[in-house]
This record gives sequence, structure tokens and C-alpha cells, in this order.
Amino acid sequence: MKRLRTVLFLFLSVYTAVSQATSFTADAVQIRGENTSHAKMYWLDGNVRFEYKEDGVPMAQIFDNKNNKIIWLDMKNKYFLEKEMPEDERVIADSKENKTSDPCKQFVNAECVFLKKTKMNGRDSEKWLITLNSNGQDFHVFQWIDTKYKNILRQENSDGTGLSVSIKDNQEVNGRKVRKLIMIAFSRTGEQIQGTQWYDNELDIVVKQEYQSDVVDELRNIEVGKVDKELFTVPKDYALYDDSSVRTAQQKKTDVILDKP
Repeated sequence: MKRLRTVLFLFLSVYTAVSQATSFTADAVQIRGENTSHAKMYWLDGNVRFEYKEDGVPMAQIFDNKNNKIIWLDMKNKYFLEKEMPEDERVIADSKENKTSDPCKQFVNAECVFLKKTKMNGRDSEKWLITLNSNGQDFHVFQWIDTKYKNILRQENSDGTGLSVSIKDNQEVNGRKVRKLIMIAFSRTGEQIQGTQWYDNELDIVVKQEYQSDVVDELRNIEVGKVDKELFTVPKDYALYDDSSVRTAQQKKTDVILDKP
């Protein structure tokens, strides 16, 4: 099998995503300086499939959140490879109506305490204290969660780092109604890095994000509609990839060629 490139776009991994349970297709575009990558994306109830070409070979990468697996498919040679999905890459499929401000959905084995309702960056918010355990030591995080959208408005970590977010409503990207989030991450020494995300109001996921001037992830040509659930499974005629099976198959092809008169 060809070298397996991870096609996980940043809009799936900034936080543990909480997505509306729906289905759609889109063209996924990733820009890194002068390099641009393209993939076809399929989304069904939090499960995601990317189709792309690597060195001319059609490939697919599947994020199966129901079974907590990442699957790679070599669609030319009909091989597959899978591994367990890390906790921080899992997507929680939920409706917008059931979406809550509870920040513990973002962290594993955390303790969360609601402190109060307040204002942050000009918006109604809820303030939470999150306690994480790292190597036997408590690590405290304060978060202010937007009351309307449940996005983080501010985060302050006990090590002096943090994040501040401003939200602009009534925006539009590629013909879709979105809200724009301008995020500033800061270090304990005062250094800052800015990024921008655009959340689709209907799908409630990030459909574009930009860091610096030449790092962009974007979903274009979004079409909401039925997506076949079979796209998120391994076809029955695919074999588990391993080096020995590939060498055997290649040797058989060579033997056939050599045996020809």
C-alpha cells in the first residue's frame, strides 16, 4: 500500500467536535503556502469519509465514530488498514437542540463546575472551572462558553496560556450562512497567534478556517442530503494490508509475466 497520509483537516480536531446529526457531501480543500490538496468529503451522523489521490492511487480515509476507528482504503489494490481512534479525534454527533455548554464533553476524565452566568467579549456566557489530572497533578482551566452557540469565548489555563474568541454573526461563506470566530491564542509571556474560523449555522461545524495568511482549510460546494452508510465500512472484497501479502501479490504478477511465451 502507498504511504498513508492523514487527511484529517483541522476543522475536525480543534476541539472534540459536537456536530448536528445530519448528512452532507462537500469538496474539502487544504492550502499550505503554494501547495493545495483536494478531497471529496462525505459526512453522516458524525462519521466522515475523505476520498483523495496519493501518487495517483485513489485512497479513502474513514473516521468511524460509532466504532471509534480510523480506516484507510487503497481503492486501486483493494487493501485496508485500521486503527483505534484517539479520544481527541472523536466526534460527538448531537442535535443543536441537545447541544449543551458542558465543557467536560471536550475533555476525558475531567471535573467541571459551573460558576456563574456572565458577559464575555460582549456576549452572554457561562463561566466554568475544569480540573484535569496530569501526571498526578491538578491542572485548572477556566472557560467562558457562549450561551447562544456554545462556542468557547475565552479560556484561561493555570500555566498562563489561554484563548480569547470574538464572534461575528450574519456572515456568509461560499453561499452558506455562517458565524465568524476570530481567535487569539496567547502564551504566558504575552505572545499571540491569531486564527479565524467560520461555523456553518445549519450544520454547526467549521466550514472554513485560516491561520496566518497561507494556512487554510475549507469545505466548498456543500450539498445537504442522503449519504450511503456503506461508504463508512470496509468492502467485503478488501484484504487487510500487510507487507507479506503485498509481496506475495507482486510476486504472483511477476511470475505470470515471466511464464508468458
